[in-house]
Amino acid sequence: MKIDLNKSLLDLDGKEIADSNMGKIVAQMLVQATKGDALKFWDWALKLNKGEIIDLDKSDQEVFKNFVKEHEQLPIITKAQILEVL
Repeated sequence: MKIDLNKSLLDLDGKEIADSNMGKIVAQMLVQATKGDALKFWDWALKLNKGEIIDLDKSDQEVFKNFVKEHEQLPIITKAQILEVL
């Protein structure tokens, strides 16, 4: 599955939130994580930070989705929009 997070977040009125690239947000979350596959997370973070599409197999899709879903410092407005892309 190809995941493209090179998109801006939207506010509650459906307007783009300035400087809110989903890929960059997830990239920062990945590099700040203390658990998980460090090399895999690093690779994903580098690609997402550059605005690239990441291609994940079925098991990596679950890892990625659970990472976003279970991240405790990510606000719902951000988490929901990222999960919609997934």
